[in-house]
Amino acid sequence: MDDFLKGVYVREIKKQCEFGLAAVKYLNHALQQLHNQELSQEERQFYHSEVFRQIHSLLTHASNVSRMFWPPIPRQKQNETDQNYENRILTIDKVVRGRALKGEYGLDDNNPLKNRKLRDHLEHYDERLDHWRNNSINRNIVSDTIGPPNAIVGPAESDMMRWFDPTRNVFKFRGEEYDLQSITTSIDQLLLRSRNLEEELWNRRVNPL
Repeated sequence: MDDFLKGVYVREIKKQCEFGLAAVKYLNHALQQLHNQELSQEERQFYHSEVFRQIHSLLTHASNVSRMFWPPIPRQKQNETDQNYENRILTIDKVVRGRALKGEYGLDDNNPLKNRKLRDHLEHYDERLDHWRNNSINRNIVSDTIGPPNAIVGPAESDMMRWFDPTRNVFKFRGEEYDLQSITTSIDQLLLRSRNLEEELWNRRVNPL
């Protein structure tokens, strides 16, 4: 992939990072408004819902960034050697693109953005409800909770769907915890790198070695 084409992807990554950080800004605003004692019940309900809408927005844009570097790839076939598998996936355009971009950004697979599991939970919430329906023992369900871990006690972890803990910036889903701060920090770092990389790629094109 030449520097012009890399620049196209870098600009899209930058845009998705900006969208994600805008969601964080509106999320923080909604959380601040929930402390306003003068809000009407309707306004309080709006900002409560806005917290989860903006978290979903953040995760959607984070996932869009993630797929640029770590696109879905086929699994290794049974009895397929590691070398044959490597040769096969290197014929897939999105794999080559992802590796080229990771190289430019200096990313490895330990980056928090690689994990898209929480976004998948929210994007496929209907299927998570199906699983709850078929497996919940007491048929309790708790959803859209804002508060620390001890805000609600009693229900099974698997009965607790969307839970945001603003004291730790952690999102819980059926007992699994996801650190939203690490995702936000990674997006912020990628935005800065994207801005610098745009200039680097331009300079490499106009001043080739």
